Amino acid sequence: MKMQPFSQYSQNIGNTVHDAWISAKVRSALAMDKATRGQQIGVKTHAGVVTLSGRVASHRQCRQAVALARSIHGVSEVNADELEIHVFAPGSFPEAPNAEETQDMQSSRQDDSRR
Repeated sequence: MKMQPFSQYSQNIGNTVHDAWISAKVRSALAMDKATRGQQIGVKTHAGVVTLSGRVASHRQCRQAVALARSIHGVSEVNADELEIHVFAPGSFPEAPNAEETQDMQSSRQDDSRR
């Protein structure tokens, strides 16, 4: 096992603590903001890069979550690729986010709606 110098070990711990602090600040900002309050948004931070994940109900909420994360001191970049936007039209029935339909199922649904 290769031994690391104490200074490098200490720096790694410092970076980890700093990332945890950034994550906590972002979570707090998301929880306190009216637009993102109550949304299930996950926050991970590595080397100052914040990754947001989960599901929001609108593009506005997504933009607000990214803006809030960027406003936190120490954040170098925000990645929202894992933040899904689920907007449902009135009268539509939401499906599971990972539900897959085969082409046959889609065709039969269209045939039923034409009758």
